[in-house]
Amino acid sequence: MIAEPPEQHSVHPRALADEIAFRLRAEILDGKLPRGARLQHEELAVRFGVSRTPIREALRQLKAMNLVVVAPNRGATVRVPSRTEVADVYELRADLEGLACELACARAAEKDLDELDRAQSRLTEAVAAAEHLDEAELDAAVATWNTAFHHCVHRASGNRRLVETIEELRAFFPRDSVWRALGHDQAALTTMNVTEHETIAAALRARDATLARRAMRDHVRNAGEILLAYLDSQRFWS
Repeated sequence: MIAEPPEQHSVHPRALADEIAFRLRAEILDGKLPRGARLQHEELAVRFGVSRTPIREALRQLKAMNLVVVAPNRGATVRVPSRTEVADVYELRADLEGLACELACARAAEKDLDELDRAQSRLTEAVAAAEHLDEAELDAAVATWNTAFHHCVHRASGNRRLVETIEELRAFFPRDSVWRALGHDQAALTTMNVTEHETIAAALRARDATLARRAMRDHVRNAGEILLAYLDSQRFWS
């Protein structure tokens, strides 16, 4: 039996797991860990200088993103969804999130819109600081506040079944990986995460259902196109 290596970090185990999951996810999306690559607990524990506990949690996160499969007696293996699967998910998300935004125009309370503005303010701050953040920090900030923005819209739609369906689709593939395709391109990051979001928020404030639906639909479509183009360039599907 292989003894667990001593813990080298004083960081909270969950934060460690998040960091490890981010690093492995980046290597998968960048094509450095190809389809079928084995992810051995012991090897990863040594590589990251941690016990196997955060490794198990990190692999669980990757499994939830459909980037890893875990089989009895075989451990974890990189699983790459097909291009069609990812494209289909973004196509559905675009229409369903657009519908949620349309419904939110009539159903959102002022407190919902205030919460949306707070989430967007924090996302704008994260994008503005992109050049000063490392990849893991930028990923965490964008993921947190972009997700918060979209969740505000979904909840404000008032349709629980719609929200559940959207969340299932968003969980299919790392949903906040689009910023990776943009790199640290400040103008592109701002367009995607600030300009397009502000158009959505303004439509909601104006209770313009047609504009809100179109703005959200186009926003999600843009994200899907950017992500697919990036994964194509990384030979992700090879």
